[in-house]
Amino acid sequence: MTADSDKMAGVPRVAEDPIAHNELDALTRRVVAVEDRVEALQVQAGGNFAAVIEGQAALRREVRDGFTQVSARFDALEAKMDRNQAHIVELLTALVGKNPNEN
Repeated sequence: MTADSDKMAGVPRVAEDPIAHNELDALTRRVVAVEDRVEALQVQAGGNFAAVIEGQAALRREVRDGFTQVSARFDALEAKMDRNQAHIVELLTALVGKNPNEN
């Protein structure tokens, strides 16, 4: 199922989950920290723009790697949610037509 079909079907996306929001908040804090480090590099490097550019490239790689890790966690969380949802459907299907007062 694609993100577009999920929105159309009314299926909540992982990003609406509190855990996902925490992961996004952590990634945002990391980006802000990287931006602070870039500024510090610019000040330290003074006129040495080659060092600044290489430093920025290294920081971008670090952020990209962090994003990849967060993305993998979201994928795992989404898969777990799908399995749990399927299990709930199986359990509810088994209960259909049963008398709740019987053992």
